[in-house]
Amino acid sequence: MRVALRRGDRFALDVDGKVPLQGITAIVGPSGGGKTTLLRALAGLERPDMADVRFGGTVWEGPGVFVPPELRRIGFVFQGASLFPHLSVSENIRYGAKRRGVTKYGAILDALALGPLMERRVDGLSGGEARRVALGRALASNPAVLFLDEPLSGLDQARKEDLLPYIGRAVAEARVPAIYVTHSRAEVAALADRVLGLDHGQLTGWKTPPIRFLARVIETTGDSVRVALLGAPDDALGARTVIPRLAEPGELVGLGVRSESLIVSTVSPGRSDAVLSVPATVVEAEGGLVVDVYGQRLALPPSGPHAIGGEVWLSVREVSPRPELGDSAENR
Repeated sequence: MRVALRRGDRFALDVDGKVPLQGITAIVGPSGGGKTTLLRALAGLERPDMADVRFGGTVWEGPGVFVPPELRRIGFVFQGASLFPHLSVSENIRYGAKRRGVTKYGAILDALALGPLMERRVDGLSGGEARRVALGRALASNPAVLFLDEPLSGLDQARKEDLLPYIGRAVAEARVPAIYVTHSRAEVAALADRVLGLDHGQLTGWKTPPIRFLARVIETTGDSVRVALLGAPDDALGARTVIPRLAEPGELVGLGVRSESLIVSTVSPGRSDAVLSVPATVVEAEGGLVVDVYGQRLALPPSGPHAIGGEVWLSVREVSPRPELGDSAENR
């Protein structure tokens, strides 16, 4: 993508780069840096002064070419739900699906737990329910790519934490690549596969990807599930933890970890309040710390010094889980 846009002397967007069409790419940066403007320009909702926008092998915008927004197959979730107030929940969702001739979207409704809401009026929904409906409407249209512009803005922290697993499950179920604009490190840890910075209208480069363990659900207990890290032996109790029930036994989940929730030590911490406590082998130690945990290779914030081949212990105070139902396809 190559996008250049100027608004008088106040703001200039000048972006040149590529984003993989897999998983969830988070775009982060300070307010006013151009994140929303970039999404709107890529979607064709704003006309840049100069653009070369391609999706896969298709030119969306370039010299003599402009594909209108409705033909770009973008599912756009805006700040705020932006639902049609005169339509019910089911009518809002059908609106998005009907425009693209989609008749089956039951898996998306299940992933977002929208069944009980379908006959409700949207003006009677809570903030969290309205965001789930907005995401369902976007995904029911069978988009080629999903744009999420701070979809949890305006919600309190508890509602945000409740909604994150729904977003992860729905995007995974739809197997659609997504670009996710956010300020929140917790949302990045929970959802993002990679992180791209944007500030003052320019890309600032790829950031260190989120720390994420892969685990498998081994049992359920009411609204919770117990998971075990992939590759961990059965007697490694520190490799097991309990998370909300966002997957079923045998299914995979990702456990995102914010850097401030991770402690790296050279000796076993023994009993602690950590939700995970596991040994790791140092694989790389220059310019960053890369470790192997039961066969999973993780890039961690710099610490040390540590010798390659040496053992460290990772203690995790909090995890942000997401379902891992398979990555999005590049040939959408």
